[in-house]
Amino acid sequence: MVAIPVCLMAAVAGCGNSRTPVPSLATPAPPSGFRPLRFPAAGLSLRAPSNWNVTAGHGRLITTVSSGDAVVALWRFPSGGPPPAGAAALQRAARQLLSAARARDPGMRLIASQVTRIGGVPAVELDAVEQIAGHERQVRSSHLFEPRAEVVLEEYAPPQLFGGVENTVFLPLTRSLLVTRA
Repeated sequence: MVAIPVCLMAAVAGCGNSRTPVPSLATPAPPSGFRPLRFPAAGLSLRAPSNWNVTAGHGRLITTVSSGDAVVALWRFPSGGPPPAGAAALQRAARQLLSAARARDPGMRLIASQVTRIGGVPAVELDAVEQIAGHERQVRSSHLFEPRAEVVLEEYAPPQLFGGVENTVFLPLTRSLLVTRA
């Protein structure tokens, strides 16, 4: 599994014997340009911030890209059948993905769900607030359906950091994702 950074809690003395916990968040570095990452064996490529850490994955995990408490994970799962074809099938896939996410995390809060195209293939995006390793994270999970695999791009950060990282890193990275071998 991907190692997830742990937020440290600092206690600040208040009045009397009370203490107020103050989270210490590791703010992601703003990108200093983007570099291409190519994964020919998986048939995928994307552009990631030049100054973020890139770690090779194993098995179905292709790579992780991270800075501070922001993480991007790229997965490729062999499919058990043909990809969903057409709007109705993609809507069913979205409902199934949402149901699976709620089974994993009953406290998950859905922000948005949409059927779209990413990397040249049909996709479903789920935006939610979830628990990851006991920490609340805002997560964008993009599921791309190609003929032989489901590609999953997960982008997450603490909710208070997500908005800043979304515009500077997550959206440009998602737009750069290409399925080079379907």
